[in-house]
Amino acid sequence: MKKYIAGIDISREKLALCFAQNEKVLREEETANTTAAVRQALKTFLKEAGAETPDVLVCAEYTGQYIWPLCCACKELGMDLWLENPAQIKYGSGIQRGKSDRPDACRIAACGFRFQDKARLYNLPQENIMSLQQLTGERDMHVGDKSKYQGQLTDQERFMCKKDYR
Repeated sequence: MKKYIAGIDISREKLALCFAQNEKVLREEETANTTAAVRQALKTFLKEAGAETPDVLVCAEYTGQYIWPLCCACKELGMDLWLENPAQIKYGSGIQRGKSDRPDACRIAACGFRFQDKARLYNLPQENIMSLQQLTGERDMHVGDKSKYQGQLTDQERFMCKKDYR
């Protein structure tokens, strides 16, 4: 079992971090969603808590592309990272009212502590695999948009004068 859990709520612009030990919150903060800012926040916690890297489990919801800075920071620091399905965290933390980042980060930390025996550590895929995944996602988006707009243009032809439609 890990001694410390870092629960992190991820959004596009910022991260809400909650550092806990035995479900007791030690520190809460918000930081920018950049690799440098995340790395600095994790280093600061390690220094203040007098903790070593192997003592910490970073737990966060998988939120697609927004996890990238966190993944890079954890890899650089050699920290264990557990990315969990958001629905799993929601069901594991019970019913809650309202939605805000800091309480969510604390819920993620509590859930991470409670279920750390079920943790599946995340490893970044190889760089070429990641590039292919990103490019495939981009292509799928463009193909979907093209067919959507093509359908709209075809429908439009029926309702416009022939001379105006080209």
